[in-house]
Parts: sequence; structure tokens; C-alpha cells
Amino acid sequence: MVKKVLYIALIVSLVFGVGLFSGCRPHGHHKGAEFMVDYVTEVLDLNEAQQEQLNQIKVELMGKVNQMRANKAKFHDEIMAQLSSEEIDQARVKSMVAEHRAQMDEVIDLMIVQFSDFHRTLTPEQRTKLVNKVEDFHKWHHNGLE
Repeated sequence: MVKKVLYIALIVSLVFGVGLFSGCRPHGHHKGAEFMVDYVTEVLDLNEAQQEQLNQIKVELMGKVNQMRANKAKFHDEIMAQLSSEEIDQARVKSMVAEHRAQMDEVIDLMIVQFSDFHRTLTPEQRTKLVNKVEDFHKWHHNGLE
């Protein structure tokens, strides 16, 4: 009887634990972007104009990223068709990769321009906070491995 109760308690604990931690899973990239905007706003103590500019940047970048995601299924289908064919059309695969690279370059260029414009709005104190936070992240992620 005791073993049966222990097994049931263990199963209930596992089910509860899985249910509890399932809320920790990623909820999509828009949630990550929202978190980053909130985090940057709090850490750098942004004013209203800076917050608005950061939100506009987020919306524009998420639009570009969503466009890329929309093409992901088409890209996958074409790769699968190439893999299942007798011979891979190298020119087509290279063309597909070049298209994807061009989209990535467009997003990266936009990010650099947007970040530069946003950086110009920061006060010297906010820039110092930004540098300190980036250094903290660097130390945290490299843990003296360099």
C-alpha cells in the first residue's frame, strides 16, 4: 500500500512539475523582442521619445523577420525536393542560399542603421550604462574562457 501511494505521489509530482515548467517555454520571437524592449527601457532609464523610437525599431525589425519566416516553408520544401531528386541542382541551391543571405543582409543593415540612430539619442549616462551592461553580459557568457 505504501509503495502504491509513493508511486502515485511521484507521478503526481512529475505531472505537476511538467505543468509548472511548461509555462517557461519560449512563446515566440515577438515575446523575446517585447522583453528586450522592456529590459533596455528599464536598464537605460529611457525617456518617452526614446521608448517610442525603440518600439518603432522593434516593429520594423519584427516585420522583416516575419517576412523571412514566411519564406521558411518555401525554402524547406525546395530543399526537400532537391534532396529527394536524383541529382541536386547546385545552381538552384546556391541561388536559394544567396536569396536568404540577401534577406539577412537587409535585416542586418537595417539593424545597424536603426541602432546607430537610437544610439544618437542616448545621453552620456545612458551610454555608460549600456557599455557597463554589455561588459557584464560579456563576462557572464565567457566566464574567463578566453
